Amino acid sequence: MGSVCPSVKAACDQLADLDAELDRLTASSALEDCEVVRLAVSDPPPIDLPAALTAALAKPVGTPPLRNLATGRHSAVIITSDATRATPSREMIGPVMEELACGGIGTDGVDVVIGVGAHRPAGRDEIERLLGAEWAARLRVTNHDARAADLVDVGRTARGTRVLLNRRVAEADLCIAFGQVEPHEFAGFTGGRKAILPAVAGYETIVRNHGLDMLCNASARPGVLYGNPIHEEMLAAARLAGLHFIVNVALDRHLRPVAVAAGDPRAAHEQLVHFLRSQCTLPTPARPPSAIITGPGQPLDINLYQTVKALVGIEPLLDMDYGTAPRPVVVLLSRCWDGGGSEEMFEPFLQVCEHHHPVTMTGVSPEARAVSEAALARLHRNYTIEKDESYYVARVTPKCRRVIACCPGVPDERLRVLGWEPAADCDSAVTQALRLIRSCGADEPGNSAYEDEPPRVMLCPRPQRALFGPLQLGVDMRVIRHRFAADGYLPTP
Repeated sequence: MGSVCPSVKAACDQLADLDAELDRLTASSALEDCEVVRLAVSDPPPIDLPAALTAALAKPVGTPPLRNLATGRHSAVIITSDATRATPSREMIGPVMEELACGGIGTDGVDVVIGVGAHRPAGRDEIERLLGAEWAARLRVTNHDARAADLVDVGRTARGTRVLLNRRVAEADLCIAFGQVEPHEFAGFTGGRKAILPAVAGYETIVRNHGLDMLCNASARPGVLYGNPIHEEMLAAARLAGLHFIVNVALDRHLRPVAVAAGDPRAAHEQLVHFLRSQCTLPTPARPPSAIITGPGQPLDINLYQTVKALVGIEPLLDMDYGTAPRPVVVLLSRCWDGGGSEEMFEPFLQVCEHHHPVTMTGVSPEARAVSEAALARLHRNYTIEKDESYYVARVTPKCRRVIACCPGVPDERLRVLGWEPAADCDSAVTQALRLIRSCGADEPGNSAYEDEPPRVMLCPRPQRALFGPLQLGVDMRVIRHRFAADGYLPTP
């Protein structure tokens, strides 16, 4: 964190273990008069990754074993995640190299490409951590450059997006990818086809796939694959790229592997998606909360750009039917020890506040709503890749009665620009939220809903890892039914 004031460091230290902090809050006097409900994914036990990976490579999903695919080929490329992902590449690389060797491809014929997408390249120390020092030294390892002059055009998707691809990936005889599968804010799930787009695609291709028109699609949501145009275009790009084989894992909250799948890019990915649906789906709350206390936990609590994913994670809870009850107050807890994470993310809000709404933000919902609406209008006129989280801030903030943010690594004035109310620490954030709930809100009519009942406080750590029952799964099922109906298998619902 560099040189920071003691109070900021203390607040960051307090949030280092999100679960422990929520346990402390639950046991404290702050919530003693509240009905407290906890919604969190219960992780399955971790697996023995070497043994599970050996079994997965021996019987891959939907494709012959990797050694069979390698037979008769002269070169292979392995695409792996960068340091912002927790994919255990160093544990995967050895067994995969053994399979390639059995098929006749030795180390001289293998390239490793770090799939950084449009982000910064991985440094040498990061590469050694990703692959282990031995394999990092033995293999040709390069970072993908989304703006390289020698990108290869491998075709166009049905939407007309030109798929520009890393040359080493395009020219290899055999293409393999490592990855991690978990819910994703607009692609449905990570892993699988994302190893091509965005990981090793050209900037132009990434911008088209991650464009605002795509993010605004109703099916571009966490947990939704069927009918999701971003996912479907990623699949198309993977087919055009000739992605042959993937090795993907699912991880628990401690970043330990709990499942592994290998084989056909689509079939192996869907196997892990099915596993995660069974593990990560939480019950729909019986009635709406008056407050939601949430945070992304490690490693997404690095900065505000990554922290916004927790807000997207609770959006299904904000979309519940609240009737005449007030919207919930959201308490967002995240260290953000590395600051905002993206200047681009703040730009639309700064421009709105400078030109139309001077920065006197008090966190009052109507003002936050006005700023969000104006920021959305600016995003439609001037959008770049790292403004995707600007879009989510502007989309989700008006659905909250208030966002009270305890993000000690981010200056208070930056939080106010987003329409949020800063809090110095967890206790003051919760106190502010409960005071607002119990005040009956003179600024918002009809806020006497909690006069005769205790506030219902929902603790929801790491919601970006969760799916909320039919609130999200129902979207997939509706699209599936419509598709079957279009093909004549079902009547249109």
